[in-house]
Amino acid sequence: MVNELPPSGDTDKIWEYIKAGVDRILNNPGENLGNNAYINLYTAVYNFCTSLKNSSGSIYYTATDATQSAHGSPFGKHLYELLKQNVADYMRRVAESSQTHTGDDLLAFYNQEWTKYGDSAKITHNIFSYLNRHWIQREQDEGSNVCDVSTLMYQLWRDQFFMSIRSTLLDSVFSLMTRIRNGQVADINLVKSVADSFVSLGNDDSGGMSKRMEVYEKYFLVPFIKASVDYYREEADRLLQEGSTIDYIVRVSSRLQEEDDRVELYLHESSLKEFKDALNKVLITRQNEKFCMEFEPLLDSRDTLNLKRLYSLMARTGKGSTLDPLRDVFSAYVKKAGLEAIKQVSGSEDTGGAIAKDARLFVNAVLGVHSLFAGILHDSFEGDTGFSKSLDNACMDFINTNAMCPDGEPRAPQMLAHYCDTLLKKGSGNVRKAGAEGASDEDSLEAQLSQAICVLKYISATDVFQKFYSQHLSRRLVYEQSVSSYGEEMMISKLKENSGVDFTSRLTRMFTDMTISKEMSEEFKEKCSDGDFAIPFDFDMKVLHTVSWPLKAPDNKLLLPSQLSSVCNRFTNYYQNKHNGRKLNWMWQHSKAEIKMFFPKATGPAAKAGYIFHVSTFQLAILMLFSDESGPGTGYDSPNGPTLTLEQITQATGLSVDIVKPELEIFCKARVLISSNSKINSESKFMLNANFKSKHLRINLAVTKKVEQKREASDTMRAVDVDRMYTLQAAIVRIMKTRKQLTHRQLVQDTITMIKVFQASIGDIKKGIDTLIDKGYIERSEGSRDVYNYLA
Repeated sequence: MVNELPPSGDTDKIWEYIKAGVDRILNNPGENLGNNAYINLYTAVYNFCTSLKNSSGSIYYTATDATQSAHGSPFGKHLYELLKQNVADYMRRVAESSQTHTGDDLLAFYNQEWTKYGDSAKITHNIFSYLNRHWIQREQDEGSNVCDVSTLMYQLWRDQFFMSIRSTLLDSVFSLMTRIRNGQVADINLVKSVADSFVSLGNDDSGGMSKRMEVYEKYFLVPFIKASVDYYREEADRLLQEGSTIDYIVRVSSRLQEEDDRVELYLHESSLKEFKDALNKVLITRQNEKFCMEFEPLLDSRDTLNLKRLYSLMARTGKGSTLDPLRDVFSAYVKKAGLEAIKQVSGSEDTGGAIAKDARLFVNAVLGVHSLFAGILHDSFEGDTGFSKSLDNACMDFINTNAMCPDGEPRAPQMLAHYCDTLLKKGSGNVRKAGAEGASDEDSLEAQLSQAICVLKYISATDVFQKFYSQHLSRRLVYEQSVSSYGEEMMISKLKENSGVDFTSRLTRMFTDMTISKEMSEEFKEKCSDGDFAIPFDFDMKVLHTVSWPLKAPDNKLLLPSQLSSVCNRFTNYYQNKHNGRKLNWMWQHSKAEIKMFFPKATGPAAKAGYIFHVSTFQLAILMLFSDESGPGTGYDSPNGPTLTLEQITQATGLSVDIVKPELEIFCKARVLISSNSKINSESKFMLNANFKSKHLRINLAVTKKVEQKREASDTMRAVDVDRMYTLQAAIVRIMKTRKQLTHRQLVQDTITMIKVFQASIGDIKKGIDTLIDKGYIERSEGSRDVYNYLA
């Protein structure tokens, strides 16, 4: 390189100076150029571009030429062409040197030269910045296909070097990647450097992103993907011939993970998806049919690990329709497993049709199946929404229709409501059998209630569950059998969260009534103690609003014993004075009492303490007839007390034979009373059993009879049917009020869509429409009987 800067007027010498500097930069860009040399080269470029004459004295520019300036003189173009030719000569020499290299040596040589050339391009671009800012910028503004110096140098690399060795270069890349995929050690950074160079070679600023990536995609990505696909197609065919589908899944999962880890290191981010999609197609999509055939056996063996591998493989091709065949198999499999589990417990010796046992077995079977496949959904399918929906659909199918719940009979919500009752009822052995370690364990109770809510989500007739749950809740509250107020409140909260405020509004009012009743009872007792009336026994009443409680007023009017009637009459007067205009209906069929009885031949503690019987109010009225103070006037016919006939008992209590007879059967079975006939009839006579003995001092005689259970269940279902008809009619009116006119078909569809708490049948909807027509809410259109009009 010439050390002294040539004079500004001699362009030939200036170029020689510039060329020497450029050659030095190209051959050794890492050498420190120094500030003086850099400034001199920059000045030389400036002097060349602003020259008025060349070395021979010929004029290239005159000041009177108004179409040009010194910055845009032909010397700019001349310098551009000289630089282009000089760099091109250098690249041809590099290309000739590359002929002596092959394989990894060629990649190393290419990367070494590329790195060196990149540094050279940056330095050269900066030295020629004056040319870039003026002549090149003017040419670009005028639409000329001229690029800046840096881009020019990369174009020369591409045209003079890259295009001549690209085939050999790619073969070297493929060879290196094959060795890596075969487990051999190789430098993957060589591939990354080559790929990066392909990207840079397209950055000529002549187009958008797609144009700039053209060299990379055309000369690297496309052939690289093809070579990779060919490699893995051959390997996939070999794996399937040598091993099972499971072996293939395991191997391919590992292979794809390896590729995912590697591809991030050398491919451009814009091409990652295209490359992965190509591998997914050859390794996964081609084998979809085999994967689907293997899916059910994996479910049979509960092989969560391989299920996860299979899911992960197929999910790589998209979580949409690609996975639908597996989801369909999963849904059918869960439904089949659920039906089989319920069928097994329905034939179990542990159940004889008793609702308590049936409910426990049914819910536990459902929870077992759901828990199993929910675990598989979480562990193997990553909580995939499509598989989650398949699980929900399958559970809804087998829970509502199965061996214990025949089609058309809403027995599932009944059993779930009874299961919840066993969890929340005090002193019930069913609670422990249902899975609780102890009824007082709040955490355990909350977990079981959450499981019950999980089952409720799949119940189609939630209105039936609501009715029966309300029935059970009313009994727990009235009889004070709730295991804890915390448990009851927690269940109401969960029901509200799952089904909404409307679902629990009546249930919440029940608790409000209980609180008000407690305050009222205490106030009544205070008034009695302050006055001249003493309550002769422990008395507790509960005032319940008819709208909120699913309790039916008694058909029979009970004739109370005098001791009880005086207190009840006193409270009735107190309540009516406190709430003028309200009417009390005493629900004797839901009332309970405790009565202490002494028997002449009792021994041990019972001789002094007597026996305490927990009885219903009906039973209390019957037993007190056998007292000399409360009897119907027959007197003592024997040392065992009075002997009463069935007719005398019914007349004295005001109860029908249908009510009295079952109660007498309970007394006789417990040997509290003795009957003159083994089978009670109108001729039977009854007396106290003086020889009564029992190991227990407290005896519960207020047992719920199977006949009563069936009657209550039947009454509840009738109430459900009535409520459903009102719900249907209300839905139809709301729809017609909004739409004003609808066809029959559209009205039926809209009604089915609106009602969520049960599945409305077309027949019931038609009945609702006819009823509303009779009531004058809607009418048939005169032009078409298939069209309805709303009547305001």
